[in-house]
Amino acid sequence: MLLVLFVLYFIADSARKTTLTMQRGANALRELPFPVGDGFVAAYQRADAWATERGYHRREIVHFSLVSEEDLVRVHGHADPDDTPWWVKSAFWWHPERRCVYSITEVQGRVFHDFDTAFGRVPGRPEYELTTSNHPDGAAVPRPPRFPAQVFPGKGADELEALHEQATRWIEARTGLGPLELGDTLAHVRRHLRLQAEHTLAHPLWHLRFYLWHLSKGRRLNRPVWELYEGRIPAPETPDRKDA
Repeated sequence: MLLVLFVLYFIADSARKTTLTMQRGANALRELPFPVGDGFVAAYQRADAWATERGYHRREIVHFSLVSEEDLVRVHGHADPDDTPWWVKSAFWWHPERRCVYSITEVQGRVFHDFDTAFGRVPGRPEYELTTSNHPDGAAVPRPPRFPAQVFPGKGADELEALHEQATRWIEARTGLGPLELGDTLAHVRRHLRLQAEHTLAHPLWHLRFYLWHLSKGRRLNRPVWELYEGRIPAPETPDRKDA
């Protein structure tokens, strides 16, 4: 029993520290000139061939940590990505016509795919950001309506892209907003994490709710955004006219 309680405490404490790091935008982040690691290199080559054929352009390749560099040094004595378990590898591509980001992320030897599109009126100021992913943990924590996500474990890039395009059309029709230019990819990642953390922290006793969220995530898997967010994403507002 004590072991179970210790494990639960460790999970909750890790979630708390990770969320607070995300809120501060303090996640360790290092850009790479080329992919590294046998598994990631092979995954990158496959993804790059697929993305290039589909009209995507190469963007950044990064090492990204779920905790801050300060915490890495405090716990491990260094922040070397090759010798600590907190780092993940990601690579990004951008489709200029669809205004969509495609990315792959390697987590503990497994590679996941994501598609992201930002919507708004002013470049650099997204009002909504849509994510389509095959990473099951993408549904572990509730997402704010401004950052709707749909998660389909086991789907490949082709299927995810088609599902993302369907969801993009729904968001456009629902909000009246169009996709935005990407801007800085890494700033986009940090902003996304920060706002997700702020939404999580807004829930009372959020670190205790983490267990319930994790156990109930199955209800949020394999469902399109129009099922998950119906009634939560408002229709576009009509500006008040001051002159008749």
